[in-house]
Amino acid sequence: MGKRLPLSNGRRLVDDVIHISNKMPMAAFSADWDVALISKLRRMAKPKISWNVLMMKAHAIVCQQMPELRRCYVRFPWAHLYQHHQNVCMMTIGRRHKGEERLFFARFNEPDNQTLVELQEQYDKYRKDPVEDIKQFRHQIAFAKCPELVRRFGWWVLFNMWPQKRASHMGTFGMSISGYKGARANGHLGFNATILGTDPTPKQGIAHMVLTFDHQILDGAPATEVFAESRRMLITAVAKELADMAGVNQNTLEPLSAEEIEQIRINFAEKKQQREAEKKMNRKEKRAMTEARNAA
Repeated sequence: MGKRLPLSNGRRLVDDVIHISNKMPMAAFSADWDVALISKLRRMAKPKISWNVLMMKAHAIVCQQMPELRRCYVRFPWAHLYQHHQNVCMMTIGRRHKGEERLFFARFNEPDNQTLVELQEQYDKYRKDPVEDIKQFRHQIAFAKCPELVRRFGWWVLFNMWPQKRASHMGTFGMSISGYKGARANGHLGFNATILGTDPTPKQGIAHMVLTFDHQILDGAPATEVFAESRRMLITAVAKELADMAGVNQNTLEPLSAEEIEQIRINFAEKKQQREAEKKMNRKEKRAMTEARNAA
């Protein structure tokens, strides 16, 4: 004879995500990306940057350039779209907690406006710090303890009555793994305009990538352009940052001169100073600056 088992804390949260995702018209594309050049630069750059972080930065740049990728579909009180002023990536991360292998959702604010090193530091904390020390993960555990009716009402409010907070709790775009140990995903469950599926271990310079998108926001042709543009950003803007970290030419991989390296350091220091200044701004000032950056 079998027995009934209650849903664990982790399965409750996943059950909520599935409940919401099943109501959304999601479609997906997949493609193999040539990442041979990125692989070489990644081996040369210090510190070593995760593939997930590299793909996130590339896609975030595209989302910053294309405002439709920062939109969400709202049904109440009438069907309309809400556009967020900044990018927020919500990345699915597997962690073991209290004997259970479960999923958490890690938030990265404005990844397009952060360096690869800064994003990697955040990524390492989400993966390695004790779960109890991560505020966002504690909130997810606490929310999953609520009765189902309370949780579903909370999701409904975020989706329909409080879209301004939707990015903070659910992100403007999602990330997950598209392939692992020979298995390949054809799409992902989620509730964002786009969900980028990444290959954490590209083989022979080829990464299997998946883009899942909300058909209420994007059609097929624009989605393919987004997919192609994300790959272009990976092999241009992200490759350039990796090359600067490694101190080599992006195309030839030849070492840079001392003057070129010094200029890179100056540019990095200026950008870091600017980001520190932005952190001290109040919410209204920061939003105005972000909107001005998007307009430019």
